[in-house]
Amino acid sequence: MNIGVGNAAGTLNEMLESHIDLDVPSIISFKLSEYKEALADWGDDTLASVQLDFHGPFTGTSMLVFPSDSAVKLVAALTNEEPGSAGLDAVMAGTLNEVGNIVINAVMGSIGNLLENNIDFSLPNYLEGKFEDLLNAKDLSEDVTVLLVQTNFIVKNLEINGKVFMIFKLGTFGKLLTTIDEIYCN
Repeated sequence: MNIGVGNAAGTLNEMLESHIDLDVPSIISFKLSEYKEALADWGDDTLASVQLDFHGPFTGTSMLVFPSDSAVKLVAALTNEEPGSAGLDAVMAGTLNEVGNIVINAVMGSIGNLLENNIDFSLPNYLEGKFEDLLNAKDLSEDVTVLLVQTNFIVKNLEINGKVFMIFKLGTFGKLLTTIDEIYCN
């Protein structure tokens, strides 16, 4: 995860022409039915999300999720539009789709490389809403496993907080753990 987030930060550094500091990512795993406990710090806020489905030996959905204020700060920094302007609203979805594509592909690509597996992706999909609404859009069962990667992006003294979620289809999270064991524990 750290390699992927670091690679994505390098690309965003170039796009912003500004240094991005990243906290070391923290990772937690939980069942989808436990998401309220895992996301207690976000409360019931409206979120901005970019989702990409992935396929290969592990199947599921990756999501880059920002609280609305962080999403606005990031898009404003990338586009030089003023927060709250009509221009910013017009470019919000497209800009976040590109950022999501960069971050999620970097993270998932690093995982695929380290685990020596190819992972294919769908096109990015931008959604806004409460976390429960974002999940309902995927029609997921509550027993799927979610990996939450949290890191803080610091851009030009603006704190932008984003989280990467990987939601694995039933049975494929076990394949991920088995592959990690086979490669790194033998």
